[in-house]
Amino acid sequence: MRSLPGRWSRSSIAPRRNHRQPTGLLEEIVFSCRNNLTQSRETDYPELAETAGAGVRPDGVFAFLVDWDTGSAEQVARSLAQYHWRTRGEFSTEGWTIEFAVRAQGRIIGVQGVSSTSFPRTRSVSTGSWLARSEHGKGYGTRMRAALVTAFADHFGAETFHTGYFIGNDASRRVSEKVGYRPNGEHTIIAQDGNAHLEYRAVLSADKIVRPPDPVEVTGAEAVRRFLGID
Repeated sequence: MRSLPGRWSRSSIAPRRNHRQPTGLLEEIVFSCRNNLTQSRETDYPELAETAGAGVRPDGVFAFLVDWDTGSAEQVARSLAQYHWRTRGEFSTEGWTIEFAVRAQGRIIGVQGVSSTSFPRTRSVSTGSWLARSEHGKGYGTRMRAALVTAFADHFGAETFHTGYFIGNDASRRVSEKVGYRPNGEHTIIAQDGNAHLEYRAVLSADKIVRPPDPVEVTGAEAVRRFLGID
């Protein structure tokens, strides 16, 4: 892997001393041969930054409220690391976000995230993701989303899954449709650029998941169940 430019080398976004981290790690979700999701660790950040820096969406497609994936490689690396550090620092049983590094053939190709508020009571989560532009159109987006919702339904008792996509982001829409989501309204959001953007919402119930063809295997579920307050 190439070094990140300037001060954003592998060592510069390495684990920080005394940084609070969740004590429960969902070690792995395997969704097909040599493809898996692992809860992202600080040691993953340099490779995540390099993957994201090469591009994650087609030109002209609006996909994120915050333009974390634009700018120089240094700016993308900083935005990514700061976001991941923040989600880990704010983690609690009442509100959490877990970001999974997606690997294919051992390489990180994207991130699949899941978040919830008051999960022990609501059993409802929201999902979001990004995928290296070079890996678009290969089915990874559908498989990684299907693996995550299957794992959270089977091992953590999630009952409802929410997601959204913006006008023009047809890839995200198709992934949602393939996994079984149905339309759930729309609303207007003000993005980082100050402009209003229409977001289409979609919802999926656990009993309607279009499951992946390969079994979804989960390692480390018990520790995470305790940490999330559902055991």
